[in-house]
Amino acid sequence: MIKSAIFEPKVLDMSPKSILLLVSLLLLSFIGSAQYTEKINSNRPGTSQGAFSVGNNVLQFEGGFGFGKQKHKILNTRTNTFNFDYTARYGLLIEQLEIRFNGKYRSDGVRIAVGGTEEKIRQSNFELNTIGAKYLIYDPYKKPKEKDSIDYEDLKSWRRTHRFKWKSLIPAVSAYVGANFVTKNNPFTASGDEGFSPKVVLATQNNWNTRLSGDWALVTNLIFDKITTDDLVIGWIITSTHTIRDKWAVFGEYQGQKSDFYSDDILRLGGAYLFNKDLQIDTNVAFNFKDTPSIFTFSVGASYRFDWHTKDEIIEKPGLEGGVKEKEEEGEGEDGLELDEFEQEENDSLKLGKTPFINEFEDDSFRDAIEQDLDERRTEERLERERIEAEKIAKKEDKKFQKEERRRLKREEKEAKKAEKARLKEEKEKQKMIDDIDAELDKIEQDEGIDNQLDDLDAELKKLEEEEAQFKSEEEKLKEAEQKQAEEDQNIDDEYEKLQQEQAKAEKEEAKRRKKAEAKRKKEERKRKKEEAKRKKQEAKKKKQEANNEKTKEEIDEELKILDDQ
Repeated sequence: MIKSAIFEPKVLDMSPKSILLLVSLLLLSFIGSAQYTEKINSNRPGTSQGAFSVGNNVLQFEGGFGFGKQKHKILNTRTNTFNFDYTARYGLLIEQLEIRFNGKYRSDGVRIAVGGTEEKIRQSNFELNTIGAKYLIYDPYKKPKEKDSIDYEDLKSWRRTHRFKWKSLIPAVSAYVGANFVTKNNPFTASGDEGFSPKVVLATQNNWNTRLSGDWALVTNLIFDKITTDDLVIGWIITSTHTIRDKWAVFGEYQGQKSDFYSDDILRLGGAYLFNKDLQIDTNVAFNFKDTPSIFTFSVGASYRFDWHTKDEIIEKPGLEGGVKEKEEEGEGEDGLELDEFEQEENDSLKLGKTPFINEFEDDSFRDAIEQDLDERRTEERLERERIEAEKIAKKEDKKFQKEERRRLKREEKEAKKAEKARLKEEKEKQKMIDDIDAELDKIEQDEGIDNQLDDLDAELKKLEEEEAQFKSEEEKLKEAEQKQAEEDQNIDDEYEKLQQEQAKAEKEEAKRRKKAEAKRKKEERKRKKEEAKRKKQEAKKKKQEANNEKTKEEIDEELKILDDQ
């Protein structure tokens, strides 16, 4: 097949702004999910495939409508396009495996200018239908090494905690193998693409979860399509996604394609909104950088899943895979030696090298001796302080014991007197005392039950008030954050409006300058034409005068000749 120059991409002819935008999107590359997630994991609104599947026993549908325009500079055509793309994904048997069916229906209304008339052509068909399976080959988050677990020493250092980890650049890798089936006489495919042809995709995915800038994901696809046909397609897709809060996400995508039938470079920008854990709504715009043809498309779509997943697979965040170290579980760094005591020991020790009275050229043995002597003296002082404190506590406890003993003796004496008095009256008022005691006991039990209920109600009311106060505090913080964000957005809008006004002013001044230059040029042109006309008039007058002179000379010669003849 002869390669057509009509469909060649013009990347080198891109404007500097377009190149800058493309490079910025490639650098802003980084969210994604593990195998099964509590929230829906969709490939929309982009066209790339993530490395991870939807999860075992999960059925997910993704689709959308697109409307666009195309203009072909060489063929002189204008096309209104409508397309409907659809995808069905199902996690089969294991977490790493996913079967996938996707396709795209397209309908075009083409206007062709022929001479002074314009012809309209309507064409529609399935641009693609593909079925295949994807398998996760490597997952860097599933089987971490022991050294990837949290280190207590790193927690004490801000620099160690926030430093960049090069191992986070290792992506998850998956492979997709599928088959295309194309109908005959399809206007959107090459002539030799009829029937079945294989398709292979290698997909990688990096996930970054950062405290400062939120969640990012970078997905790359290397595509080999229609391998057995005469029109081999080599494609590549780079998709960058960033989550904003919990519901919103934005993305940018660059897609390249190279084949004999069609080659192009397409850029997509858009966003998605998580309606609930099983439904996502999205939108995007797509455009390219050439005019054979130029493309602009606006699309809206949605993704929905049927979640029948029952068995969860634990895939921990980077750095937490190894769990907490044994020393941290046993309490070291918390109960055995607290951080404040640890820092105090280090500050008190001479091993930090912060003792200015020791010469740097002294022998190490001299330094070690001073350190040992200082540590011994401080140990003795600490033991003496502990002994004095223990003696104070012992004296205090002894005084408290004696006081309690005196109270107990008085209480026992008082109770003995009451018992003697009660024994003297027992014979006379035995039955009455029993009745009174029973009545009193019933009353006491009833009062105690009511008091316990009131205490429980008071405790619950107090807890509810604390929760309400905490909720109000969080709500106020959220309102402050939203107000701050609104102010920032207003500042950005003001700056943008100011920039537009400056650009409009600059364009107006440029138009005025061009108008003046054009008027000056026209004036000089009229002056030049006037001088040219004057010069031509003078030449004509001169020629006429010369002709008259020649005529006069001839007449004189004839008269002289007549005179000579006479």
